[in-house]
Amino acid sequence: MTTPGARQEPGPVENVQLGVLLAIGGYGIFSGQDAIVKWLVADHAIWQILFVRSLTVSIVVLALARHSGIAGVVRSPNKASLTLRAGLILAAWLCYYTAARHLALPDLVTLYYAAPIFITVMSIVFLKENVTAMRWLSVIVGFAGVVVAANPSGRPEFWPALLVLMAAVLWGGAVILMRRSMHNESSLTQMLFSNGLFVIVCGATLPWTWVAADWFHLFLMVTLGIGSGIGQFMLYESFRRAPASVIAPTEYTALVWAVILGYVVWQDLPTLPGVIGAGLIALAAVIVMVAERKKTLPLPR
Repeated sequence: MTTPGARQEPGPVENVQLGVLLAIGGYGIFSGQDAIVKWLVADHAIWQILFVRSLTVSIVVLALARHSGIAGVVRSPNKASLTLRAGLILAAWLCYYTAARHLALPDLVTLYYAAPIFITVMSIVFLKENVTAMRWLSVIVGFAGVVVAANPSGRPEFWPALLVLMAAVLWGGAVILMRRSMHNESSLTQMLFSNGLFVIVCGATLPWTWVAADWFHLFLMVTLGIGSGIGQFMLYESFRRAPASVIAPTEYTALVWAVILGYVVWQDLPTLPGVIGAGLIALAAVIVMVAERKKTLPLPR
């Protein structure tokens, strides 16, 4: 058992199927996060929402990790990498939710889900991962499913569209840095480092951005923080157990979760393109899971 304040240096434990399942669950939670943020952003600044969210995550992580969480941050040999990754995530947040105010949801979703392609390419360049034909097929099928389900119409505005693509590239870079840090950083340490920086940066903007929130909106912000913390932990653990190029296509499943949430919360029935697209997205996840499962099966004797 780790004593309080001890340095945690867990290495990656390869378990691809568990990693894929954790990623699907994490991205599902992030779909709920998007729904809450889009509700809140009409009345509150992104800085304020991210501040309360990150403060909630930090408090929960400190309650779980206690002294070892702070010690992990203080003793981390990867402060520069963790700081850079936190900056990339923050910039991605700002780009994505700024563009969301100007783009129709179909165009927004379609453009952002170029991220798994960027992640796959970056995993080859920076992580030297061997991306198999099946992994590429999963990425292509998943992106095709997003295009069909989103059914974008018309040409999106140039600058908002560019912001979404920038958010996708920034998120891709953050994922690559996340995978690199898994060799000697615990998930809780990475969460505390990133969210602690978000609290500091966003807190500095509050004198100009804070808008008084009623109890319901504060409840949503705190709920956002708790859910985001769970989603972050699941995603960190997924990248600990599987290569980035394997996890990347599972991000497409967030659109399936979005369809489910749309029906449960707003009773919005999916269109035929939505159903077809969701099927392709599910197929993409199945392709990568089956392909990786075959690698783990014992060879016949």
